[in-house]
Amino acid sequence: MEVFDMKREINVNVDDINMKNMYFSDDTAELVGLWVAEGDDRSKNEITITNNSFELIEFSYNILYKLFKAENYRLYVYLPDKNQKVNINLPIRNIRYYLDIRANKPYFILRIANVKFMKEWRKIVGEICIGKGFYAAILRGFFAGEGNIKTGSHSDRTLRIAQKEPIELINQILKYFNIEFRFSKRGRSYEIFGRKNWEKLADINIADLHPIKKKKFWEVYSSYKQWHYEKHHIRNTILNYLNKPRTSSEIAKKFNRSQSRIQSILTKLKREGGIKNFRVRSRDYWLSVNSRIIPISGTKMKIMNLLDKPKKIYEIANNLQIDEKSVSRRLNELKELGLVDREGYGWNKNTNNMEVLVCD
Repeated sequence: MEVFDMKREINVNVDDINMKNMYFSDDTAELVGLWVAEGDDRSKNEITITNNSFELIEFSYNILYKLFKAENYRLYVYLPDKNQKVNINLPIRNIRYYLDIRANKPYFILRIANVKFMKEWRKIVGEICIGKGFYAAILRGFFAGEGNIKTGSHSDRTLRIAQKEPIELINQILKYFNIEFRFSKRGRSYEIFGRKNWEKLADINIADLHPIKKKKFWEVYSSYKQWHYEKHHIRNTILNYLNKPRTSSEIAKKFNRSQSRIQSILTKLKREGGIKNFRVRSRDYWLSVNSRIIPISGTKMKIMNLLDKPKKIYEIANNLQIDEKSVSRRLNELKELGLVDREGYGWNKNTNNMEVLVCD
């Protein structure tokens, strides 16, 4: 497959296409990487996403629907066995099933046909590929489409990205993160090995978009013998890692340390004022103090979404079908976070520049 070439695309002018903020997000950049890797990037008439993970197809549909609200999405399901069942939970009217005995597992093709959408999508892709801030997300999407992991004798651990020929975009991204690689013409793939490179790949969560590849990546990564870091390496690296909400178990897994050891580091960093924590349901999420993200539960987000105008507790409770005491507690917790405030007998949503993220 020929990969999207920024040089042959027309110049992108954000004002001309009235870009929205949601275009420029890690989610959209991940979809860009996935489309570049597995989509049909030559078509001028339709956007196509192909993958064997239904979770990724669902992810792709949700992002595309935010960008292009339409009803003519089509989903093609290819099954290796006509008696095999797959659970499709998407609001797509046009779903077709086909038999493909060459396939080892079911795979899916998602399509939206619209020349205008395709033209705008190409401009979005071009703009995102230029921004280095999205390099990690693009690579996650690309790996979800064309990546695999090989293990063998003598502790061989190789991460591969399939491609007929080297492409400039992937070269730029890997060099940007100082990841050493070689391109095998015989294997028709990029090959990355060595635990220092695997550490850099773990830093950007390269496999986390695809559920099966994610599981295998972290299993192989954790099989390395315990790292012997220089003094304060983990402590200093955690500060950069906490640009997004992380649990202590996530951090422990990343740095291959016990959870108790990580918790002691987190506690010390919190005392020093470098990080903060938020309680969501029964879990603690840790963040850098410089982060503009506030993690909350799904219930609290539902409450906030109702506060387009001041509402009383009983109105919220009736709308969400939950008891008033629970609503009152959630509102007071949101007030402590600075996200809502009481206005007379009702509650209203505050305006601020913080990003609210659901973490359940």
